[in-house]
Amino acid sequence: MEHPRRTKIVATVGPAVAGPENLEKLIRAGADCLRFNFSHGTAGEHVLAMAQARAAARKVGRTVALLGDLCGPKIRTGGAPEKGVTLKAGAVIEVVPGTAESTADRISVSYPRLAREVRPGQRILLADGRMELRIQAVRGVRIMAKVVIGGVLKSRKGVNLPDSRLSVPAMTVKDLSDLKAMAHAKPDYVALSFVRTAHDLKVCRKAMDRVGLKDCRLIAKLEKPEALENLEPIVRACHGIMVARGDLGVEMPAEDVPTAQRRMTEAADRLDRICIVATEMLESMIENSRPTRAEVSDVACAVRDCADAVMLSAETSMGKHPFEAVATMARVLVAAEEEQARTGHLCEPACRQTEGGLTDVLALAASLVSERVGETVLAAATESGRTALYLSKSRPASLILGLSPVEATLRRMALYWGVLPVRIPRLSRHTDLLDDAGRCAKRFAGAKPGGHVVILSGTPLGRSGRTNTLHLRKI
Repeated sequence: MEHPRRTKIVATVGPAVAGPENLEKLIRAGADCLRFNFSHGTAGEHVLAMAQARAAARKVGRTVALLGDLCGPKIRTGGAPEKGVTLKAGAVIEVVPGTAESTADRISVSYPRLAREVRPGQRILLADGRMELRIQAVRGVRIMAKVVIGGVLKSRKGVNLPDSRLSVPAMTVKDLSDLKAMAHAKPDYVALSFVRTAHDLKVCRKAMDRVGLKDCRLIAKLEKPEALENLEPIVRACHGIMVARGDLGVEMPAEDVPTAQRRMTEAADRLDRICIVATEMLESMIENSRPTRAEVSDVACAVRDCADAVMLSAETSMGKHPFEAVATMARVLVAAEEEQARTGHLCEPACRQTEGGLTDVLALAASLVSERVGETVLAAATESGRTALYLSKSRPASLILGLSPVEATLRRMALYWGVLPVRIPRLSRHTDLLDDAGRCAKRFAGAKPGGHVVILSGTPLGRSGRTNTLHLRKI
């Protein structure tokens, strides 16, 4: 039996794929989840695009998740002339709070407390670390800094302070406003940027509940070294993590990023959370129609690290080849998974821990039954998606059908590794569920007569959190 691609693809929506037709093409190319980055554009534009994405998914006939990505407390420089300003190595310049246009002698930054929280000798990195300043003195709100590595600074570039511990809030006023707007579109996931502690996530969760996003799942973006110091509490406080290697690679030495990525993916697998690996996965495809060999290897490494999903950012939002990037990503993932299957490493879960109670134990048992029986399809009858998630994290060889009558649950499961969401009617009798599971196994998974379907469900049907039954049924 042939299996579809297991590792899911998150594609960022932007100008390059704007409009219903382009969103349809993005989904047809293989996107399982569409990301809307609230760091760029307006909240209104994103809410409209989310509605268009929902309609596009219905037209294509695929279940697709939507992810709203909050900007978070990102510090940026102020404006700049169109050609930018040249910062010359060796020059001493001022860094001041505000949004005023930068010059070769003075740049402004969006964090008003910066001068209170930095010290001489610390670094200020600009534009993803391409330029480096070294602080020489602090005079009131003014910071005097020497340009160590110069370059051309353009408008609203990112500022990183790898040597400083800042007291920036977990969520900004803009984030709260964006959440309110987002509530109209009802995304399936919300991602919080620059998470440092589990408390940051609790603040976001409360804000989500207040605006009507109570059922929305929360993703922690890990892009600060502080997150590694608090990794397990952070992972426990959310539904999934995103290994955001852009800012992470600026905040720590580049050679340490692969180890950090591995630690994060292992923590997510151990604690049954989704893990998305992001940033520069096929970066060259922003301009070119083909990726580099190094990028292909990077994607394959994410598969080997047991990532549930990989993400395309500028490749799809601004690139010249957005649909080719998604299709290429899909082919690379399939090839990496086939190689892992050949060597017997595709279906090796990070651990055999079952912290999720009886549901988690039954999911592991279903995977073991599937291994012993042979030609099988796994089916999770689920109201919330939880049973399908535990099956997913056990990394079975068999395809997982996520069976649910709940639309929001189906979309949520679109981001789960190895899970194919399938809508079923609301049933009241287990015999009907078993019959339906068998039919779905044949229709959606190509199961043949004589094969088996392993079904996880709960008694009574239709109640979340009651998974207590494992059925093995011959087709």
